Amino acid sequence: MGEKFIIEADTDGLRLDVFLSQKLSLTRSKVKHMIDSGYVRIRDRKAKPSLIIKKNLVIEGEIPEGPLPALEPQNIPLHILYEDEFLMLINKPKGMVVHPSFGHKNGTLVNAIMGYLGLSVPFCSGENIRPGIVHRLDKDTTGVILVAKNFKVQERLSQMFKERKVKKVYRAIVWGSLKNERGVIEGNIGRHPKERKKMAVLKTGGKEALTEYRLLEPLGSYSYVEVYPHTGRTHQIRVHFASIGHPIVGDSVYGKKIKGLAERPLLHAFSLEFLHPYTEKLISVIAPEPEDIKEFVRIHMQKVER
Repeated sequence: MGEKFIIEADTDGLRLDVFLSQKLSLTRSKVKHMIDSGYVRIRDRKAKPSLIIKKNLVIEGEIPEGPLPALEPQNIPLHILYEDEFLMLINKPKGMVVHPSFGHKNGTLVNAIMGYLGLSVPFCSGENIRPGIVHRLDKDTTGVILVAKNFKVQERLSQMFKERKVKKVYRAIVWGSLKNERGVIEGNIGRHPKERKKMAVLKTGGKEALTEYRLLEPLGSYSYVEVYPHTGRTHQIRVHFASIGHPIVGDSVYGKKIKGLAERPLLHAFSLEFLHPYTEKLISVIAPEPEDIKEFVRIHMQKVER
């Protein structure tokens, strides 16, 4: 793994590749290659070398050791829930990174998609190292993820997400007993003011975020909930539930980690529903809860019933 960096811009008007070349004492071509290959991110998103930076912009990245590897197709099994000539809906397992990022150059969903579609190079190579990816799930979040089969479809689906035309439903286990069977969590989300790798609910700044939920099952010291995020901010569900004192079970970043309780944050992308961008057919796909969530619910329901 290479050297990581977090830089807060102290100037306006420079191109991103020029600015980083100066700050990191690297050639501009090396920096451009790093940016194109996904080693540089702004607000958790891939950047472009031509981006004009503004003062106080936070830039995160990694200087890879040795030559940058090419993104390669890999024969990785995929659990496909729905597929047609335009798109796929995949049930992502825990532990799988969606797209190449710092320290994850292989074994990602992108590598698997390239292998499945028979792509030797990513479509829109150079500017887009995430063929087919229109939204993201964290590494240890399981469940439905939507994948486009070409760049034109990817653009259309990305726009649908921006316009909130895709209905997302999650299921999660949170700490504590919720007071109400239904609720809404509001609060702008942005980069944590002190811990730059975390997100937080901010009193000023950040981006509008709204999360609705309903209680599925009280589990004593825990609650099993269904979650309806109306916006798509980074770590939104994890941050919002932590902000009301009910962090996701197993989430050591925004909550507490207790050995043996859960190996990962117990968060699952349960379903996606949207109108197909070409056929206008209603697509509604469910990914059944994974075994670790089902087992947690079963065990703690038995304890409540005793």
